[in-house]
Amino acid sequence: MKEIINKVVPVSLKVGYPETEEELEAMFRLRTEVYKRKGYITAESDVDEYDTENKCVYFIAKINDMLVGSVRLVIDDPLPTELYFDFKEPEEIARIPRNKRGEISRLVSMAKGMNHLVSLSLIEAIIKWAKENDFLGGYSSIFKGVFNQAFSTLAHPINSATLKYDESLLHNYFYKGNAVLPIYYLRDETAEFMERMGF
Repeated sequence: MKEIINKVVPVSLKVGYPETEEELEAMFRLRTEVYKRKGYITAESDVDEYDTENKCVYFIAKINDMLVGSVRLVIDDPLPTELYFDFKEPEEIARIPRNKRGEISRLVSMAKGMNHLVSLSLIEAIIKWAKENDFLGGYSSIFKGVFNQAFSTLAHPINSATLKYDESLLHNYFYKGNAVLPIYYLRDETAEFMERMGF
């Protein structure tokens, strides 16, 4: 793993980029395990065209050298949220050039008692990458309850959106259970809040 973040809290939490095929395969296994256990997918893998067409930057988290979390930043035009929902583009996003936007997706954490810390550390890594690569914001989607509980200070909801996802892979994620909310984030705004939280 090419390290980006190293925290001792009191365990050793490291976040970085997967560097080997083994790390990539472990990351995909973790994602699939979490998505299957939660009932989001019924397929044997959650890998999609964004993964197979090399349209993602990946980040992984390890505690004491054990893989406990991952997230990807999708770089494409249009972004998945723009395909999965009908909505009016928020003014703040419209001001960002399309080649300076990314979509945060497949955020998973399996760190008992530390999921929130791992998730925020993965987001911190994305923000650092975005600053280094001049990406300014983008989209994501999240369960409405989780957004209201934990992420409403990091991003903005798109409440007027209508779901139109019609593929099979994530059908259960979008249509069975909690309502999925598309959101948008602005890099500098999110970075500022993370800094206030001590990240």
